[in-house]
Amino acid sequence: MRYQGSIEVNAKKEVILNFLGNIELVASCFPGIKDVKKDGDAYIVKGTAGIGFIKGDYTAKVKMQRTNEGFDLEAQGTGMNSNVNINAKIVVEDGRINYTADVNVSGILASVGARLMEPALNKILNQLFDCIKKKVEIS
Repeated sequence: MRYQGSIEVNAKKEVILNFLGNIELVASCFPGIKDVKKDGDAYIVKGTAGIGFIKGDYTAKVKMQRTNEGFDLEAQGTGMNSNVNINAKIVVEDGRINYTADVNVSGILASVGARLMEPALNKILNQLFDCIKKKVEIS
């Protein structure tokens, strides 16, 4: 599945980049996050998620690489008898964050939750970016 969008942020590019470059700050905006630990050039993220009636804990390994335009993000997660792989590109401009993400899901979430996946992921993305916007604008 491919997700893309943009969000207006009342801040300069450098302020947005500094916030997004701090995974702990970004993680504080992600619903259900319980723990974030640095592991070499990656982070191990633990949390709880739910899509429809399927709920449970997950663990993900997240890598973010700074680029001239913003960040490239790779994440591999397991939980709820499922696997999720995410490759995302975040492009930052003055006043705007643009993102594209390819999300591949296998296991129970892919088979049972397929029709519920898109609305649930859109809700999570909206919550994430609303929080990021608020925190960047007050910094």
